[in-house]
Amino acid sequence: MTGDLAGRWAGTVVPSWLYRWLLPVVWLGAIVASVAGDTGRCSVEDPTVCGPDRTFSLAMIACFASLVLLWWRPMVAAASGVLFMVLDLRYDDIASARIGWTVYGVLCAVLLMWDFTSRRRQRSLAARMPRQQVQVPAAASIGVTSRLLVAGGLVLVGAAALGLMHWQDQREETHVRRAVEQTAVVTGMTDDGDLVLQLPDGRSHTVTVLDDYETGAQVPVLVDPADPDWLRLRAELADNTYWYTVAGGAWVLALLFLLRDIQLRRARPRRFWNGQAMPVRIEPDASSAFAVRSADGAVLLGFLETDLDDEESDLRLFDAFTALDEDEGAAPARLKREWAETLKRYRGDALLVGDLAEGSWPTLVLGDQVLRPVSPFRAPRRVPWSTESTQGLPEPHPDTSTPSESTVDPAREVPTLPWEVPLQTRAWWNLPAFIAVLVVAPVAVGTFASWGEWFAAFMATAVGAQLVHSLGSRALFRVTATATDLWIRTGWFERRLSWRSVESVEVEEDGLSLEAGDDWHVVGGIAEKELANIAAVFETLRLRSRTGLPVEPAARRPSPVLLINAVYVAVCVLILALTRWNPF
Repeated sequence: MTGDLAGRWAGTVVPSWLYRWLLPVVWLGAIVASVAGDTGRCSVEDPTVCGPDRTFSLAMIACFASLVLLWWRPMVAAASGVLFMVLDLRYDDIASARIGWTVYGVLCAVLLMWDFTSRRRQRSLAARMPRQQVQVPAAASIGVTSRLLVAGGLVLVGAAALGLMHWQDQREETHVRRAVEQTAVVTGMTDDGDLVLQLPDGRSHTVTVLDDYETGAQVPVLVDPADPDWLRLRAELADNTYWYTVAGGAWVLALLFLLRDIQLRRARPRRFWNGQAMPVRIEPDASSAFAVRSADGAVLLGFLETDLDDEESDLRLFDAFTALDEDEGAAPARLKREWAETLKRYRGDALLVGDLAEGSWPTLVLGDQVLRPVSPFRAPRRVPWSTESTQGLPEPHPDTSTPSESTVDPAREVPTLPWEVPLQTRAWWNLPAFIAVLVVAPVAVGTFASWGEWFAAFMATAVGAQLVHSLGSRALFRVTATATDLWIRTGWFERRLSWRSVESVEVEEDGLSLEAGDDWHVVGGIAEKELANIAAVFETLRLRSRTGLPVEPAARRPSPVLLINAVYVAVCVLILALTRWNPF
């Protein structure tokens, strides 16, 4: 697919801002219209106004699905929006709500039709391209996927929700059978908005209500003689039907995960199969997917997330993708070169086998490598002022980086061991701030707790713990070299790296990198003027350790920062407990 045909294909894509941004705003507007137009009062004659209403709870499954699924399965969300519009027109008598949900449902119907015609047009345009017959090898067995596990968990969640609702309903029915009707008088409202009622026997009872009641109003209530703490307003009986929404929503999600898993398995048949292939160009993208372009590379068609049958190659590709999506600053230069070389091997002309349309599950063939889909093909996201572009590798350029072999010369003299490596000068305020947090934070926790501000007390505990960890990691950071090991204290732990396991020492822009087997250990925070000297000392210690003894794996032990953090948290918890049970 090249030139004008590729441009026409890209022009058929439904702009994602319609269902990712516009429809959620309209959904929220419909909710506001429903709430604002609901002027009905709770009624004894019709308890469903403020009490149990199973139809409403079941309809809310479609309502919430029409919003929650817009960013994941927009077509399912649009279909749910149309369904909820029909249900609202059938059962809702609030005029503003009917108008709001009609507008939303019509937009969802338009989106459904637009998407259907768009995908038909995409397949039609792709069918005009010349194709070639290719044979795709059988895919490896998939086994139990995370989608199936999530679906199973959601089925259990739905069943547990219904079981909990049944238990609550049984308890409520027991109370209602024993209850007698009385008339209570409204005496006021609490600061939390609860209603204070006075019963005929003089007792006061506080209850949470939905409707508004004036002071002095007489309200019919149900009271259980066997349980003085139980009370229900006749017009506002207990409503546990929201568990239908929870259970139904969980089962709908489970079904969608199951269908997605079935699509994955159908796209990866466990037998050799022949397919019609279309030339495209691919390149790795920071989204952990492959950007698929037209054969001439001029038009970005979309993104496809794939994996390889070879687990070792797939793991290397995954690590390289992760490097694209994260900050590489702390990675050694040699490792960066390996990532770049890995990604370059999966960039260039390829064959796309299957449908080229949004929601399809095509396979990519690159030389002798088969890239099998793990999610549907998607077109670039669009907003009115921009369109999603690729964020992958730059254009190839000559490799002028330093060779992979270490160029560090060993030092003639080694400092007295153990040797604390000279580090950059820390900010003058780091240690005082660390000590101040250790003193001030527990005082703040105790003050908030004594005032009854428990949320603030818990937040002070959490924020203080984070500050202790952050400031302590900087203030107590150490790098110590011995004749046999290198100790690096960072955060809660100290890493021990045996010199016998170090294969090379390299000077990086902001530190030293030590290669130990398949692992890299970056030592940062070293004074820049000392980098060369420290690298030479490390090289000498590494060479002296070559005694032929077995290589020891890297290990770690708790650092003082972890102990201080644990003591801080224990003190704060003790303060909270003492304040709770023995308030000042």
